[in-house]
Amino acid sequence: MLTVNDMLSIALKIEGAGYSYYSKLAEKTTGKIKELFSHLADQERDHASRFREMLNDIENLPVTAEWEDNVGYLKSYAEISIFPKIESEEVPQNLNKAISAAMEVEKESIIFYGDLEAFIPNSESLKKIIAEEKRHLIDLVKLYGTV
Repeated sequence: MLTVNDMLSIALKIEGAGYSYYSKLAEKTTGKIKELFSHLADQERDHASRFREMLNDIENLPVTAEWEDNVGYLKSYAEISIFPKIESEEVPQNLNKAISAAMEVEKESIIFYGDLEAFIPNSESLKKIIAEEKRHLIDLVKLYGTV
């Protein structure tokens, strides 16, 4: 049976891959664009740290039977919609393609974390992470097409 900790472990994996992706983009760019990608990488690392704290704070809570299908859906969603996009070793050479891929992952992460909220009610830390992920998406949308 999946637990809330399993779901938080998936979130940790998402953030770790996001950190790696933005770090690689920062290495390939200069100026304000490099600053943005470095900032996004730093925030992804901070999100991973907050998810680790949540893992430490929450007991290994089993998911109730009524939520088991939802947890299965979330796990599958991450495996199908998020991980294939962020686990690639290569960052697209075309910067707009790289930004587009990052926008997709941010959007998918927002959906995943929004659904995760049902299992971790009243988590201010999770709410803050979701708000920051939305900000990342906005920043990437603004950047897209300008490079």
